[in-house]
Formats: sequence, structure tokens, C-alpha cells
Amino acid sequence: MLTRWVPPSLVDEVVHAAGRKERRVRLLPARVVVYFVLAMALFTDCGYRGVWAALTAGLPGTLVPDPSTAALRQARRRLGTAPLALLFDRLRGPLGTADTMGVFWRGLRLVAWDGTCLEVADSGANIAHFTRHGVRTTRPAGYPQVRLTALVECGTRAVIDAVFGPLRHKELPQAHDLLPALKPGMLLLADRGYDGFEAIRDAADTGADLLWRVQAGRLLPVIHPLPDGTYLTLIADRRSGDRLAKWLHRGRITPLPPRLTAITMRVISYEVTVTDSGGTRRTSTVRLVTTLLDPNKHPACELATLYHQRWEIETAYYGLKVTLRGADRVLRSHTVDGVEQELYALLTVFQVTRMAITHAATTAGIDPDRLSFTIALRTARHTVIRADASGPARMAAILTHTRNLAAPRRRSRTSPRCVKRTLSPYAYNKTRGSVGHKTTVTTTVTLLTRTARP
Repeated sequence: MLTRWVPPSLVDEVVHAAGRKERRVRLLPARVVVYFVLAMALFTDCGYRGVWAALTAGLPGTLVPDPSTAALRQARRRLGTAPLALLFDRLRGPLGTADTMGVFWRGLRLVAWDGTCLEVADSGANIAHFTRHGVRTTRPAGYPQVRLTALVECGTRAVIDAVFGPLRHKELPQAHDLLPALKPGMLLLADRGYDGFEAIRDAADTGADLLWRVQAGRLLPVIHPLPDGTYLTLIADRRSGDRLAKWLHRGRITPLPPRLTAITMRVISYEVTVTDSGGTRRTSTVRLVTTLLDPNKHPACELATLYHQRWEIETAYYGLKVTLRGADRVLRSHTVDGVEQELYALLTVFQVTRMAITHAATTAGIDPDRLSFTIALRTARHTVIRADASGPARMAAILTHTRNLAAPRRRSRTSPRCVKRTLSPYAYNKTRGSVGHKTTVTTTVTLLTRTARP
């Protein structure tokens, strides 16, 4: 599967562009080392020799060299990060087409961005560059971490673009680096951590439409009520926001104070009620702001339901960090360049797997959500070990087999944010209610109307 979606011609192209083409004939040429690094992302539980054995298991033994661990390590260092970065740059991007189910809503491509952290090896170089968690303790606080922020296509969970860096790099600056990947015709979903004026302004300036959740304390004055119970408001910078708050405190609504630095947006408020099988109900209020101002063209009830597609990026991160990398596993590299190379390889293999899933789903005319990322990875590993060059048709047949398809409509379930695996097996060290479980629920979304100033 790797050579189907990452052909040798593409690998040679990125190696040449990065200036890493070897000057003499080697037993481990740069092209082979690129595939070896990608195989490291597929076989994360194997050492160097184990990865090499899996990569060459289906080839005639007389044609394959038997490099040592040190030789493979030196080959990785010679290759560097640039070829893998260029390879990911060639493969990243949205995958869904007009024929792919679940990718578009009313002509808009659904995308989302968010951040996450990955643990890296506990070496001196990694600690100095990536740093540990910010909490000060008498002992070292866990592994060093790298912060990753990605823009993901919700319908296929493909990575449109991604940036990463040390833990001290915050999500907002990283998200700003993703702005060139936003295009007109996209609808960007984001959570409450991105509701600052500058972030909203810069994202809207790309031409993409926004559907963002905002914090409960944000001032959202009613500038113009709309017939469906939503209303138009102003998102202002700090100085203009203070002026607007004082203006409203005096009982004024119109005319607005002059020379405001603000963006007109539409506010959608609704309640989400979750009822479990035992009849226990929990209700929370959600406020969204959007650049889609026409209530007839973009109904509020559909947007309220649509916002929950933002969770697709969390599912994508689960596939990257747990299914592909392995649960509770840290990146193996002990140098900064090695970590960056390894992370680009993980993102590339994740994207390639998503390409195979999207191709199979589009061909079969089904939603990509029904195809298993786990089964796709398992099949990819088998094709590498067997050197199976049967192509995407074989992969599509396996993914779309009846026994491997998820139900068209999955159960609505909730899982509380809690510690699912306690650090100590002893009862006196367990936090009460810390171990959670999934519960089948019924979810109800109720729109709230607002006709007066909040």
C-alpha cells in the first residue's frame, strides 16, 4: 500500500528537492531509508531490526542487505527531516470530492482545527528543546512533549495541514500558521479556545466561513434580532469591546459608537440535553458565532447539529496517537531532528491510510465513517510484510466487506472526561468517580431565542 500511494518517483523527487541524494552507492540509499522511516510509523512496537525485518520479509533474502541497528540509525541521520517534511507536504490536503458522502454541507467543506500533545523520549536534547509539562514538582513531571495543531477535513478525517513545536508554543499561534490552508468554500469549526477577536478576524479574512463556539462570559450584544430567534452581534477587539460595553451599560443600542473595530457575526444559542438509559438528564448551554448570516439559507437548527462534527478532529487524533502510534507509547527518537522526522512519518502514514479509506468509500458510495481505520492499518501492515502489490482494489475490498462495515447509524453515547486507567491499583489511592464508562444516551438540541440585549 505504501508504494501505491507513495510511489518511488515521489520519494526520489522529495529526496532530490531536499538535497539528500547519496553521492555514492550505498547498501541503504536515501529512497530505501524514506520507506524505512515510514515503516517505523507502521510498526511502532518494533526496534530498528524488527522494522527492517517487516519491511523486507516478502523480498528474496539473497537480494536484501542485513544492516545493523547502528547502520540504520546513521542512515536516518543522513536522511534528515527535510525529505519527510516535503513528502507530507505533497500528500496533505482535503481528500473528499463531490461524490464522497459526509464531506460537504450545503456546498461548504466541513473542516476543524484543534491542538494536542504527544510524548517524546526522555533524553537531554528533547528535554532542553521540547520541555516538560509546566507544573512544578519535586520530581521530573513525565515525558517531554511536543505540541501539534492540525486542520482536519471532518468528513474524511484527512490532515489538510499541521504544525508542531515545543510545548511552550501555544495553540493560537500555531493555528495562525495554518491560515494559508483555509480557502473559500470551507466551513471551519472550532471550540472555545479560539474565540479571540484576532483569531476570528484572521480566519474570516481567508474567505472561509466560521462556526465557532464562544465562552460563556463573552459579551455578545443583540444588534439585530433575526426571525429564527438568532441575532446579529459584534465581535470587537479589547479597546472597542470596552467602549461597546460602556455604551450598552448606559442603555444604548443604536446608533453604535463610532470607529469600532469589530466583525458582524450571527449568534446561535441552544441547549443540549443528554438523557441516559436510567433517566438521568444533564443539560448544558452552547453559544455559537458564525459568519453565515442568512437564516433562510443556513438554518440555525442545522448549524447547531452540524457543530458537533467538530469532534471528528478528536477522533482523528485518537487514530494518530492511539491506533497508529500505540496507546501510552512515546516517540522513540532521542534527538530533536529525529523527533521531527518521526512525527512527519506518522502524519504521512496517517494521511496515506486516510487516502486509502476515502478512495474505498467513494468508490463504494458509502460514508468514510463506516470504514475502520484499525482494519486499514492492519491491512497496510500485512501488505508491507508480504510485499503485496495488489493495489487499492484489494484494500477497498477488505475495507468494504460486510463484516468490516460499521452500522449506518451508530449509537449515541457519552463518555465523561475522567481517568479511565488509575495510576495505582490500591483502592485508597483511587479518586472517587474517576473511572468512567460509556453510556448510551438520547441527545436533544433545543434552540434558544433572544430578542433583547443580554
